[in-house]
Amino acid sequence: MAAGEYSQPRAEWDPDLPTLRGALDPAELTNCLYPIAASLWRSRRVKVIGTRLINWRKGSRYTFEITATTETGWHNLIGKVFSQESYNVFDAMKKIWQVGLDRDSEFAIPEPLAYVPSLRLLIQEKVSGKPAKEVFLAGSPAERAEAAERCGHWLMWFQILAPQQGKVMTVRKLLRRSESRLRQIVDAKVPFASRAEELFQRLLVFSSMLEGNNWCAGHGDYSHYQVLFSGKRTVTFNWDGYDTADPCRDAARFVVSLERLALKELSSIHDLDEAVQIFLKSYWISKHPRFATRLGFYRAALYLRAARRDVISRSSRSLERAQIMLDTGMRALDEANGGVKKCRNETI
Repeated sequence: MAAGEYSQPRAEWDPDLPTLRGALDPAELTNCLYPIAASLWRSRRVKVIGTRLINWRKGSRYTFEITATTETGWHNLIGKVFSQESYNVFDAMKKIWQVGLDRDSEFAIPEPLAYVPSLRLLIQEKVSGKPAKEVFLAGSPAERAEAAERCGHWLMWFQILAPQQGKVMTVRKLLRRSESRLRQIVDAKVPFASRAEELFQRLLVFSSMLEGNNWCAGHGDYSHYQVLFSGKRTVTFNWDGYDTADPCRDAARFVVSLERLALKELSSIHDLDEAVQIFLKSYWISKHPRFATRLGFYRAALYLRAARRDVISRSSRSLERAQIMLDTGMRALDEANGGVKKCRNETI
């Protein structure tokens, strides 16, 4: 790619990302990279020669790969432009990196390299590796099992080591969001709206059974989409939604994401059940007697969230998936209720 040549269209297209034009300008980016080049690549010269779009959420953020050349060779980084001031994301990543989820660890995050306030631009390490999604879809049973185990171990170590940061995702806040999702399903006038109402009512009842506030660091969107296997390292990226939450929330998010992957791209929602079980077995908190109860609650809330997303899509296939999500949410609460009764019996 020639200097200054970009695969993106001109940067006038997203008024909610007002700094994007500057962040994609090669001269501006080059100036941002001088400190990184000096410290990371031991080079006094650097030149940005191109960018490549990775992901664009209009009105929210724009993620792209940066290719630069220095005296020591070619280098690639990841840039992310936000619609709002987002130094907090960079700061959270630095704190997670500093407690040990770094380049020398089996369980890591990309190194946060710089934040440019004037451009709302986060610059971080580009990690090369195999996406977890690819392994779960096309890997052998042994490869899937290893991937699931590594993802479970990563989450465990992250929750043990990382400091609590950001907003707290309380049960009450989750229920408010669930109610909003229910309203969207009902307003869409789909024939199974009453099923969604029933699931929400059961979430309300079930929430009163949850005991205590056992918070820890949260990723906010932990799933196979956010994990890369880079040699022996397991690396999790996309920290925009970091928060403080019940540890079961991120575990439930990973489980539901695997089931959704199986439902959408394999033959059945159960095609990755073995991987789900291995993930949970390797996630040591699952040995706690009340884990199944809390996991079921968060899974059910996430199934309602997924159903709302499917309903908005409005295709016949997505409406079918929405019904499956609601039914699976009911079963998750049935299983969780069994866990409550078991714990009560053991107490007695």
